[in-house]
Amino acid sequence: MATIKEIAKEANVSPSTVSRVLAGSSKISPETTKRVLEAIKKLGYVPNANAKGLVVKKSFTVGVFVPREPENAFLNSFFDQVITSICALVNSFEYDILLAISNPEKERELLKRLVESKKVDGFVLLSSREKDPAIEYLKSIDFKFVVIGRPSGFENSVNWVDNDNVKAGFEATEYLIKLGHRKIAFMGGPSDLVVTSDRFSGYKRALEKYGIQPKSSYIKFANYYRKSYRESAYEILNQEDRPTAIVCMDDLIAVEVFKVAESLNLKVGKDLSVISFNNSNVSEICQPPLTTVDINILHLGRLAAEVLMMDLSESTKTYRRIIVPHQIVERSSCSKVQVL
Repeated sequence: MATIKEIAKEANVSPSTVSRVLAGSSKISPETTKRVLEAIKKLGYVPNANAKGLVVKKSFTVGVFVPREPENAFLNSFFDQVITSICALVNSFEYDILLAISNPEKERELLKRLVESKKVDGFVLLSSREKDPAIEYLKSIDFKFVVIGRPSGFENSVNWVDNDNVKAGFEATEYLIKLGHRKIAFMGGPSDLVVTSDRFSGYKRALEKYGIQPKSSYIKFANYYRKSYRESAYEILNQEDRPTAIVCMDDLIAVEVFKVAESLNLKVGKDLSVISFNNSNVSEICQPPLTTVDINILHLGRLAAEVLMMDLSESTKTYRRIIVPHQIVERSSCSKVQVL
């Protein structure tokens, strides 16, 4: 008896399109539907009743979950880029995307509603936190998902894609140390984000390696608001013994550091060195252009989507952990310490 793959080859479509036609999906064009039905008739395909029942239960939709207040969800261009790459890969499998954005305190409720309504077949979670409620919930009901970020406490029992952020934080800090800096600050996002804690760990390891004592007034963690970033930057730069360099959690924080530095008559790239993460579009148009760690955002999104699509198509469970390489992109926001 013919298989769905053979039907797909005969009709010159993907197997998922054949499955959608068998499920009676209205999203497939009449022309494509006709071609698939003709291939079914030609090859004498007889759908298995049980298999068809399973197909009907599929939504052919992937949920992309952003645990942020809606008004702040896209302040950081990381999310624009990673969602773009996820969409491109998922769409190539003829799946749709459902974007789910929720205040952190309501995320479990939102995920539960989407799962129980069968609106999505799986999720891509765009961040991870310590004791992450989204990971804990989806794991508890054995629902398919992948995390962009290290899933703290679930590293060996969850699909995830990430950079080695401890190493990246170490290398960014070491880069400044090798330029002669000893007074190096760290500005992070929310402290419960795993990416924040990992990059901060790398920062501390670099200081320790080179015998530099961390200074508590040089270390700040802020929430998702730009105002919070500016306030933290001001507290760091307005102290009498100010740092000569700052490791910023991401490019958005670095932009706010640039603004505060200017207000204090400090010239970035001369009076203050700044290194950041993400290599977003803004890093090239900053004045001066921003030295940043390229974490290969598009690659992160594509790989996460690939892992989820593989998981959705396999009957046996194989957990995948993928580490995406990073590299420092040198621009003009960092300079050597001037020896008087």
